[in-house]
Amino acid sequence: MDKHPLLVSLQEYSNFSEEDFPEFLKLFVPFHLKKNEFFYREGEIPKYSPFILKGCMRKFFINEDGDEQIVFFAEENWFAGEVQCMRLQTKTEMYLQALEDCEILGITMENVEYAMQHFPEYRRFFDFRYPFDHNRIIQEGTRLKNDTPESLYLRLMKNRPSLILRVPQHYIAQYLGIRTETISRIKQKINAAD
Repeated sequence: MDKHPLLVSLQEYSNFSEEDFPEFLKLFVPFHLKKNEFFYREGEIPKYSPFILKGCMRKFFINEDGDEQIVFFAEENWFAGEVQCMRLQTKTEMYLQALEDCEILGITMENVEYAMQHFPEYRRFFDFRYPFDHNRIIQEGTRLKNDTPESLYLRLMKNRPSLILRVPQHYIAQYLGIRTETISRIKQKINAAD
């Protein structure tokens, strides 16, 4: 029998026990989102931190000019929560929207705290994974400001090829901070080189 995706993710960063996992899993609430539904929106205090079992989501905010700016795409086995907002009970400035039908496990801050006290390997996972994910987002944001459109697209193709297939091109363009037409030109150049 295949391991649960959350257990697999936990065991990437810790020695989380398979015997403890069923009890740990009880701390999560299952959610099903249809394509284009929001898990949370700007101005809300998020109640749950989502772990994505199936589907793809986009996390974005609306800038001063009223344009959407995508921070990241979250696919299977990603946490996409607003832990700081949950912990401090402050409103998020972000939106988390399903780009496909999604299956999600959500955990409250109270259950995160409980899990850290009663499942030491979860604390280890949290202490490693949360800074890793945060650093990855910062590094990607730095690249988006400094690299050429072509190198950004080629890096995305190399590092996350599934996004090219499952995310609409206009969202990829928003994420990379370039125009949709630019992506079309890059694709033509790539195809001509093959």
